[in-house]
Amino acid sequence: MFVITINKKRITQAVAIAACVIAVGAIALGVKNFFTKDEATFSTSKGMKLSTTQQMVDYIAEKGHNADIQTAQVAEVVIPKKFDDTFESFNEKIKQTDGLSLEKYKGDKVSKWTFELIDYNGEDKKASAVLLLKKEKLIGAYILESPDGIAKPMVQQQKDTKQ
Repeated sequence: MFVITINKKRITQAVAIAACVIAVGAIALGVKNFFTKDEATFSTSKGMKLSTTQQMVDYIAEKGHNADIQTAQVAEVVIPKKFDDTFESFNEKIKQTDGLSLEKYKGDKVSKWTFELIDYNGEDKKASAVLLLKKEKLIGAYILESPDGIAKPMVQQQKDTKQ
């Protein structure tokens, strides 16, 4: 049989130790949030889950583009294991879209979703929005102009103010 004696001094010590542990944890959490705040603000779509076509169209709409959901196409593609100069340039354009990057997906199979854009401001060019997803996680997004096949970052489109 064990006997534990609790007195006022031991209770005060236990409360003081608990308060110190809570204070240190709060300070550590505050420091972490302070140093990672800009990255979280910059990359609101990093790790974004897009599990339905409607969510994908809504994401494209947030960027100021109107996508036709009826034209949705999906294909499986493989990200190259080694980036040549052309693909490195392509990845730089993807990085301009919410800080996304294909770097850590080298050699992986991903889903490539393509949607035709309606009313694209591209001097008589047609364009498609392309979303790259790995297990429903957005890893890349860009605009593909046709017929020249030029890839552009999917950044907020400026609305034409001419009437």
